[in-house]
Amino acid sequence: MQKKWYLTIVVLVLMVIPFLYNPAPQAAQNGDGIQWMAYEEGRKRGETEKKKVFLVFNADWCRYCLKMEKETFQNPSVIAYVNRNFVPISVNSDRQQAIATKYKVTGLPSTWFIAENGAMIGNRPGYIPPKEMLSILKYINSDSYQTMSFKTFVEKNN
Repeated sequence: MQKKWYLTIVVLVLMVIPFLYNPAPQAAQNGDGIQWMAYEEGRKRGETEKKKVFLVFNADWCRYCLKMEKETFQNPSVIAYVNRNFVPISVNSDRQQAIATKYKVTGLPSTWFIAENGAMIGNRPGYIPPKEMLSILKYINSDSYQTMSFKTFVEKNN
């Protein structure tokens, strides 16, 4: 009798685990979050639609990647701004090592910006809180990075 209960508990736990450790948040699954794309599709779309690419490298085990997913990428202002102005691409650096190597990613999370023509604009390693992320997105999207430092941009826009 105890074996039966034990087996039932094990099966139930195994059924619940995928819901607890699902890397894609519920909002994104419902179409309410950032509309992440695969790398190749996103790069092509960026060039076709003449939009900048917002490229984020992450991994399932990365604590700060998960923090950025829960805090920054669930922020309604960040979601709206990214979906409206960028082609968002998410790359799991463990599963897509060749792409991570191409960008010389050495730490996670790592956020990259790519111009409409495919040229690299720049990158920002590490966790980025929502308010700072929104400022960076506006700085890149407005092309202000071509004429002023980020610090100057933030001072002018606060």
